[in-house]
Amino acid sequence: MTVMWDVQERSCAVCGRIFIPQAPKAKYCSEECRRKHEQDRAREARRKGAKPKRDRVDRYLAGSGAVHDEIMAIRREVAMRF
Repeated sequence: MTVMWDVQERSCAVCGRIFIPQAPKAKYCSEECRRKHEQDRAREARRKGAKPKRDRVDRYLAGSGAVHDEIMAIRREVAMRF
C-alpha cells in the first residue's frame, strides 16, 4: 500500500540545511543531526537535574536473566562516562 503525502522542502531543526524529507514527520536532514539533537536534549535535562527519557525497548526484549544483566551492565558503564 502506498501512502501519498505532500513532499515539500524543509529546514533541518539542528543545522538549518534545506532537505527533502523521507518521512512525513521528519525534522532532521540526517541521522547525525538527529543524534546531535538527542544529545543536546539529554545534556540540557542533566543540567536541569531531570532524568533524560530512556529507551524502554530493553524492558520488553530482555525482562530478566543474563541478557537483562548484560544490558544493565552496559548502561552502568555508559553512565559512568558522563
